[in-house]
Amino acid sequence: MNSPLLRRLAAVLLAFLLLFYIGYQVYNANYSSVQTEIATYASSDDPGASEVIQVTGTAVRKETVIQQQTEGVVTYVVKDGGKVAKNGTVAELYATAQDAASEQKVEELNRQISQLQELSSPGSTHTVDQESLTKQISQKLISLLQQASEGEYATLNESREDLLYVLNQRQIATKRVDNFDSRIAALTSQRDALSVTRQKLGSVSAPASGLFISTVDGYESVFSYDDILSLTAGEYKEKLQSAAASAADAVGKICQEFNWYFVCTVSAGDALKFQEGSSVTLSFPFATTQTVPAVVRAVNQEGLDAEAAVVMECSTMNEDLARLRTETCGISVSQYSGIRVSQKAVHFAEVTKTYTDENGEEVSETREVKGVYVMHGSEIRFRQIIPVYSTASYVICEENPDPDELMTSETVQLYDEIVVEGTDLYDGKVVK
Repeated sequence: MNSPLLRRLAAVLLAFLLLFYIGYQVYNANYSSVQTEIATYASSDDPGASEVIQVTGTAVRKETVIQQQTEGVVTYVVKDGGKVAKNGTVAELYATAQDAASEQKVEELNRQISQLQELSSPGSTHTVDQESLTKQISQKLISLLQQASEGEYATLNESREDLLYVLNQRQIATKRVDNFDSRIAALTSQRDALSVTRQKLGSVSAPASGLFISTVDGYESVFSYDDILSLTAGEYKEKLQSAAASAADAVGKICQEFNWYFVCTVSAGDALKFQEGSSVTLSFPFATTQTVPAVVRAVNQEGLDAEAAVVMECSTMNEDLARLRTETCGISVSQYSGIRVSQKAVHFAEVTKTYTDENGEEVSETREVKGVYVMHGSEIRFRQIIPVYSTASYVICEENPDPDELMTSETVQLYDEIVVEGTDLYDGKVVK
């Protein structure tokens, strides 16, 4: 060891071993052999927390077609889904399209004039709290932007008018303007000029009271509203293939019953998920963003292995739903809530449980159960789970299962640190 070369090599080797040891300790201190994520709570209202069956079905209503020989241009004065009384006006007839457009413009001008007159009336605006108006403006502006981003274009004009009204109200309250007399005079002059030129030929009346729908597709008489609860899968498909044609003089229809049905066919396996009297939720992705609550009224199946016709009753109606006929629909048959964990975290393990039986004797039971590994300090612990709903990516587990169902002392809890990746996992393993 007196050789300078040997002493130099020994020093280099010692320095290398020291650096390796320090690096190993730093690595152990900062690296875990497992990857984890936090267990979260899944509410029954959360997207993906329900079992959805995709179908194509048909809306069935008690409909009376309005038939009337018409000339000129038809302008509807009642929105689809709007209520109308018997003999009430649902449409007006004009000589030309220009006359019809003039009438719509007159109605719009009348609304604007009425709002400005209301704002100009003494005492209606001057006492309004300005801070309250500022909040209303912000809320209405946010609502307008949300409707635009979500594609709800049918209600944009109404929301725009609401926002404009509050903005004008603030101008009066802040004394930026004293009144809107000049604007009212200009709008009145424009309205009167249009009123003189347009030519009205007549109107269309409702033959019965109910909800008005402007579209007619010929299926009004194909499906019987009164017999729909007895419809079979075969009958449904046969009627759907029938050649439906609307009358040439049809100008709309009246839905005489507020409640309507949505009928579809499902496989024998899916038929088991429907029970008469149970509640479901319908979504029509290509028709409306609104979900529709419904009640299952009939599950008609000719045999256990046969398709079933499912009839669901709905009591929600709006402009979009009024136009439904045959549509793609997602039916949420079951909704779940509980602790959500990743499928990657789920494992099977043999667990032994010791308990005292009814005779006072200690009994040991070993069973393979499904569970997850939970961080407990620097160790991992196996916790049994009771799944209530599973998808390809996650599992929703019971939050407070019956202790008698568990082989482990505890189950997974909200905000537990769950192991989603790791090798050679077992209960009690030290991972740091």
